[in-house]
Amino acid sequence: MKKIILSFICISSASALFADSRAVTVKECIDIALQNHPDYFISIEDQKKSISDYGVARSQKSLLINGEIRTIENDRDAETTTSGVKIPGKDTYIGLFAGITLYYNIYDARKDYEEEMAKTNIDMSKIKSHKTKLDISYRVKLAYYSYSMARNTLQIREEIFRKNEKKAVLARQMFEGGSRAILDVSKAEVDLADARLQYEIARNNERKMRMNLFHAMGLEDTEDLEIIPLDVVSLPAVTRTLDELYSMSRLYSPAIRIAVLEKRLAQMKISTETAAHYPKVDFQAGAGYELDRIRGADRIDENFTGDNWTPAFYGLFSVTIPIYSGGRISARVNSAESDYNKINYQEREVLVETKNKIRDSYRSLEEIRNQIGISELIIKNAERHLLLAQKSYDNGGGSLLELQDAELSVIRARMGYLEARYNYLMTLAGLSNIIGIGEESICGDSAEKQPE
Repeated sequence: MKKIILSFICISSASALFADSRAVTVKECIDIALQNHPDYFISIEDQKKSISDYGVARSQKSLLINGEIRTIENDRDAETTTSGVKIPGKDTYIGLFAGITLYYNIYDARKDYEEEMAKTNIDMSKIKSHKTKLDISYRVKLAYYSYSMARNTLQIREEIFRKNEKKAVLARQMFEGGSRAILDVSKAEVDLADARLQYEIARNNERKMRMNLFHAMGLEDTEDLEIIPLDVVSLPAVTRTLDELYSMSRLYSPAIRIAVLEKRLAQMKISTETAAHYPKVDFQAGAGYELDRIRGADRIDENFTGDNWTPAFYGLFSVTIPIYSGGRISARVNSAESDYNKINYQEREVLVETKNKIRDSYRSLEEIRNQIGISELIIKNAERHLLLAQKSYDNGGGSLLELQDAELSVIRARMGYLEARYNYLMTLAGLSNIIGIGEESICGDSAEKQPE
């Protein structure tokens, strides 16, 4: 499947596919976007980075082995001071140690919390990557439905324009024949000018929506590629209650899940800074060779003589206890607590905002469904009026001008119905994006199915 998608998105392949006006489903557009969009690749790199950061955090608690060359001090054979204070180089010999050093941290509470934070950041990066995927899918759906609506609107606007052209010609002919007043001619010409303007606006909007779809898919817009979106046959109905949608959002919404993880990270940050008050216990050992003292320039060759280097081993424990830090540790704890409080408030805001968005989208879907029903009724009434106008014209009681007005009424009614349908689909896509799941989970068996 991946190879098919990759070949589909290549410019050479895409030119061949789209040049024949290939119909593309919204799912195919989403698949193409996820194979091309830079935002998705960035989110994947963020995941890789979080895994690497976790490896860094874990390595702080593992055994460290280093090759080391460092200076050492050895007491002179004879005492050179009576004060008990020895000056390096004067009262002691400066030597060298070369070998392997082992370092192991036995206890450091900060490193435990830092490792846990790094692990949580992996979960955070996965959720953010999922959110990026959902956002890309949502933008593609909006662009896809907007482009489909723009194409249909353009067809209707062109039809209205052609009808008004005929109407203007007919009005002029009837005026010249004496059956219509000049006012009818003027009105027909005004309607024609307005229809021409709306047609040009629709053409420009269709071009913009096409460009938006390509941009949402991560592709470069080109005249050689032609995407024909499929019209939606049936509208899916939301089968979940409002309370069920709230519950689903608490489980799946990326915004809520990110807020929860940020709160957990802030708690760990407080624990990490507080742990700076606790002692650290380290163990260090070394094995190598030791030069008891470094010879001067006149005897420098002796520094490289093997007989002057003797095997050396050492091991030590160190315990570090913070006694005074100038208030730095307490200040860091207070700063972390303030960050936690801010994130706690932000989490509440996200919960309230998500709930409000779900409620608004849910109510909007109900209202748009009512608008669709009204639009269908308007179409039926307009068609009934057209039928009556046709019969009246056939019986000689009506004019051709009145018949054309009735035809235009039907076309305009179709446009209102079209806009309501696509507004419904875009609102449903928004609701799905807010909750963090697909429309099929919200609509169940009524979810709209398009050909693959």
